[in-house]
Amino acid sequence: MNFSNGAYPRKPSGFGLIEIMIAMTLGIVIILGITTLFADTSKSLASVDRSGRQIENALFTLELLASELSLAGYWGGANYPVDAETQIFVSGEVPPAAPSGLNWNVATEVPPTCLGTGATISGTSDNAKAELAFAMEYPLFSALGTTLNSEITGGVCGSSTMAPSNSNSDYFVIRRAGSCATGAHPAPTLNHCRPLGDYYHLQTNGCYSENLGLSGGELKLLRVNDVNVGSKLTYTGYDCSTPAPIYRLVSRIYYVDEDDTLTRLYLDSSGAGLAFKTEVLVDGVELLRFEWFVDTDGDGQYDRVTRAPSIIDWPNIIGVKIWTVVRSSQREPGYLDDATYTIAGESWSVPTSNVSYRRVVQSRMVDVSNIGSRRR
Repeated sequence: MNFSNGAYPRKPSGFGLIEIMIAMTLGIVIILGITTLFADTSKSLASVDRSGRQIENALFTLELLASELSLAGYWGGANYPVDAETQIFVSGEVPPAAPSGLNWNVATEVPPTCLGTGATISGTSDNAKAELAFAMEYPLFSALGTTLNSEITGGVCGSSTMAPSNSNSDYFVIRRAGSCATGAHPAPTLNHCRPLGDYYHLQTNGCYSENLGLSGGELKLLRVNDVNVGSKLTYTGYDCSTPAPIYRLVSRIYYVDEDDTLTRLYLDSSGAGLAFKTEVLVDGVELLRFEWFVDTDGDGQYDRVTRAPSIIDWPNIIGVKIWTVVRSSQREPGYLDDATYTIAGESWSVPTSNVSYRRVVQSRMVDVSNIGSRRR
């Protein structure tokens, strides 16, 4: 190798300290940018998910309550209103008049909410049936949660350990026939109905027969199962030969508990007796209130709107406006909602413990067609 001209081979060059520091700085900046983008995206997704759940809960709550209230006054093949003494108390099954153990005046007082457990009436051949029969005269009733709490804590509903109601919210009880015609096995399965179990069912007589003493419209209200349903529920249809449809008696109570949860109590068999059982439905429901539309002259059009119907108003309810306040499932840092809202014509302030939740106020009109449409 000739180095006579003074040229030397250059040493391979690498990264110096300055280049390394610059590269590290650029890398840190890029990582911080990606981390910030990821954090912001996650925060946005969480906010969208929280809002979506809140809206879904709000819509589901309104739809559920509206569908239930729209069925008020539905008694299968029986007309509205039901008169317990002339339609149900027949053939000596129970006394044809209000039992002496009745703890309320049928003519002037709305019956207790948790009827059907046998805790209110005594001295009849079937206390639960006697309670349910008179309760059918009031298929729809609502009041403040404090009224329901007195029955829950007193064990009238079947258990004193049920979650108490929010005293600022309304509750409502609905009693009706099931929307699925059933009968002995395998009819429930074929009709996609709930099994008979061991519970009270309804059957309306459609046959006019002087020989049998049937004028049509009588109601059988009996506790039956797959074994005895055919021998107990024997009414027929208009042709006096085809068995009349059989419907499950539905008795449900909807309320908001003290933990802001929409809860449903439903009457069902419990051993040898009946009791209301608890079903948790929707979280985050802060308030439930109603405005009731009353038809006072029987023409099918409402004449008055009230938050608190009287005893004579309840059989004449033809519509209701549902109001709900549903909050998000999680608190939102930095958010503050300490507003006062107008709900069903009354002021409602956000509880101080819940000001960091977002909420949505919704309302919906429901036509109680089984009462109003008949009058129109």
